[in-house]
Amino acid sequence: MANKIDKETKEHKLFYENFLKFTTYSTIIIIVIVALMAIFLV
Repeated sequence: MANKIDKETKEHKLFYENFLKFTTYSTIIIIVIVALMAIFLV
C-alpha cells in the first residue's frame, strides 16, 4: 500500500513541477509579446 501512495505522490509532484514550468514560460512569453506590442504599436 505504501508503494502505491509513494508512486501517486511522485506522479503528482512531477505533474506539479511540469505545470509550474509551463506556467512560468507562458507568463514570460506573454510579457515579451506585450512589451513588443508596446514598442511597435505605440
